[in-house]
Amino acid sequence: MLTTLNGIVLRERSVGESDKFLDVLTDAEGLIEVFAKGVKKQNSKNAPVTQLYCYSKFCLNESGGRYTLNSAEPIRTFFELSQDIEKFSLAAYFSEMILYVATEERPNNEVLRLILNCLHFLCLGNRDIMLLKATFELRLMSEIGLVPNLIGCCQCLKYTASRMQFDLRGGRLFCEDCVGNRSLEEMEPLDAYLLHCLRFIALTDMKQLFGLKARKEYLGTLCRITERFCTIQLGRRFPTLEFYKSIRTER
Repeated sequence: MLTTLNGIVLRERSVGESDKFLDVLTDAEGLIEVFAKGVKKQNSKNAPVTQLYCYSKFCLNESGGRYTLNSAEPIRTFFELSQDIEKFSLAAYFSEMILYVATEERPNNEVLRLILNCLHFLCLGNRDIMLLKATFELRLMSEIGLVPNLIGCCQCLKYTASRMQFDLRGGRLFCEDCVGNRSLEEMEPLDAYLLHCLRFIALTDMKQLFGLKARKEYLGTLCRITERFCTIQLGRRFPTLEFYKSIRTER
């Protein structure tokens, strides 16, 4: 059966001298594996669409849940990422996270929109790269069902305070009056501005998501909080994140 899907290549694996397996995040079938025959040959017409981060309209042969590439038309290549090692390494981190949390053949169009928008702004260069990282991390958690409860204190329901504690494991807020003698090891203190940023990223409509203009002095703290939240919620660290950090350190 022939099927048409829009999707982005998140991982490629070589098979033999001329073939590839592709992990593609698609609009209608979620994450799928596609066998691309002969695409490593110099004269292959499908070679460009099998590159990392190429977003294309794929025409696929499907049989028994297995997909084989027939043809494809590129929509957006994100070629600019290959010209900047920091941006490319951050894109690799985004991809590794999605590959870890995505469910095969279960669509999540908001996750697809999130990665496409993040890569777009990475290439465009008009958004702070640290803010893009924080936005991707927290919003991805929200879109896969791990959205934190940031509406107010989980006990007294206080909406705002000069200082609150974000329970990273429980995904909830405590005001200073309610946190009591709980361990602060897996908590992050939030002032009103940091709480506003987290609420905006986790809860705002996708159309407005990238309109956040976080203050520069808050970016490091915001990145640390969203990164720790992902690490604790998912129970693992990602090698691509460590590589991205090493690139930033070198720069």
